[in-house]
Amino acid sequence: MRERKKAGNKITFIRDAVFGDINVSDTAKGLIGDPHMQRLAQIKQLGFVSLVYPGANHTRFEHSLGTMELTRQIALQTCCRGIEELECAGLLHDIGHAAFSHSSDSLLKKYLKTTHEKVGAEIIRKTTIRDRLSGAGLSVKRVLEYFSGRGKGAIVTGTLGSDRLDYLIRDAHYTGTTYGMIDYASIKNRMTLLNDHPAIYEKGVFSAEYMLVGRYSMFESVYLHHTSLIAAGMYENAVSSAIDAGELSADELRGFTDWEMLSRLTGGGSSSGLATRLVERNLFKRAYHGRLEGSIKMAELEGELGRLGLGEGDYIAKVIDMKGGSDDIDVVDRDGRFVGRLTKISPLVGKLTSILSSKRELLVGCDGRNVEKVGRAVRRLL
Repeated sequence: MRERKKAGNKITFIRDAVFGDINVSDTAKGLIGDPHMQRLAQIKQLGFVSLVYPGANHTRFEHSLGTMELTRQIALQTCCRGIEELECAGLLHDIGHAAFSHSSDSLLKKYLKTTHEKVGAEIIRKTTIRDRLSGAGLSVKRVLEYFSGRGKGAIVTGTLGSDRLDYLIRDAHYTGTTYGMIDYASIKNRMTLLNDHPAIYEKGVFSAEYMLVGRYSMFESVYLHHTSLIAAGMYENAVSSAIDAGELSADELRGFTDWEMLSRLTGGGSSSGLATRLVERNLFKRAYHGRLEGSIKMAELEGELGRLGLGEGDYIAKVIDMKGGSDDIDVVDRDGRFVGRLTKISPLVGKLTSILSSKRELLVGCDGRNVEKVGRAVRRLL
C-alpha cells in the first residue's frame, strides 16, 4: 500500500497486477488491515488449479481488491448512491472462505452445516469488521444486504457483477489462458440499473454474450479440469479423515489458511498419507470421466468399490454440475426501457444456458494401480 499527494490531499493506492493502481478509501484501508481480510492473502483463489496451471497462485485477497475496484467503477457508471458501502461489500464478499477456497465448500456443508457466504456474514456481524464499518459511519445492515446480493448488491454478486468480472479476467491472467479475457470496460460502459439490478443496453449484448461464453470456456478448461478436481477430492478426503479421527476440529475449518491446513494434515496420522501426496503432486489418476446420463446412486458406487477392497479415502467420486444454467440479464433500450431477457434476445445465450442446465459429468479417480478395475466397475453401474 502506498500514498501519494494529489491536489494537497493524500491518496492511498495499491498496485494491482490486473487493474493497475487501485485507490483505497480510509475505510477500505482499515478493513484491508484487519486480520480477517489479511487471512485471505494466504488462501489461493483457485485452490488446486496451480497443479495444472503453475501460474495460478493468486489469492482471494487480490481478487477481493479487484472486486472492490470494479464495484466502484460500476457504481459510478450506473449513478447509484451508497457507493462506499457497495465498495465494502465488494471487498468483503469472500471473507468467509475456508482454506483452498471452494475446495472446502463441501466440508463446511458436511461438518458445520454452513456455507462460506454464511461464515462471511457472521464475520461482518460479530467481529472487528463490524467495528470498523460502524466507526466509519457506514451501515452494517446495508453492507450485509449488499453482501447477500439483495438490492444494489447484485452489482457485486449478479450475472454482470464485479465478482464475476474480476475472477474471469484475473484467473485468465494468472493461468495464462485467454478465455476469460473479456472486454470488461465495454460491459461496464453499457451497464445501467433496472429496478436496482444491473442491466445492459442493447449495444452491449455482444459483450455480454462474449462474457458468458468465456465463463463457460473457463469452467471447461480451468475450473473443472479433472486433475485439479481429483486433487480437491483428495484434500477433502484428507480433511474428513483428520476430523473423523479427532485430529482436527471442524471449527478450525473457518479460520485456517492454506499453509496452516496443509501443515496440520501432513503432521496428522490418518491424513498424512493423502496430504503428503498432494504436496508431492503424487495424485490419483482418472479412472472414469464422462457425461452422466440420468443419475447414479453414490451408495451403490461406494459399495462396488468397497468390494474391490477400496476404502473411502482410496478414491474420489464427484458428480459435476455445470454452473450458469440460470444465468440471464435484463436488456434495455437507449432510454432504459426493458426490452427483454438476454436468453430470449440472444439465440447463442439461450442455447448455452440450455446446455449448461442439462450437462452433468461423473469423475472417479484412484491410485494408478487400481485405475482399470475401478473404471470397469463404474461402467458396469452406468
